[in-house]
Amino acid sequence: MVYLLDEGSEFDASIEKVWKYLRSEDHNHASFKYVSREVSGNIATIASERIIMGKPVKVKIRNTLYPPVGYVSEHLEGPTAGSRAFLYYIPKGEKTGVTLVGDFVIAGLDEKATRDAVLAQMQITFDEDNANLRRMK
Repeated sequence: MVYLLDEGSEFDASIEKVWKYLRSEDHNHASFKYVSREVSGNIATIASERIIMGKPVKVKIRNTLYPPVGYVSEHLEGPTAGSRAFLYYIPKGEKTGVTLVGDFVIAGLDEKATRDAVLAQMQITFDEDNANLRRMK
């Protein structure tokens, strides 16, 4: 497992807008190919195909929302199975701070490659979310 703490990012949106986005149809990612998405209350289980270290892989992740604080992400299937993280939000007026803390594993990768792959994927996801938030009314 690789422990990661990634802090200092900010969405260009208020925390209220972030939570509205997370539960809306606008919440999507061009970098994922969605296979299935099941939502039950504050729990979303998503199966998707993603690019990790240049290779397409299938993963299944359960996200449990704890508004307005953040959400827990549990990786259930695929090469990231066993990874767990908490992503939390810090209200900053018209912006929202984003902090990620978690333990990650990617089958077949060493610690450095896992760290690099997770941070790269998180950056892509953050950039897509921030662009979607800017487009939202």
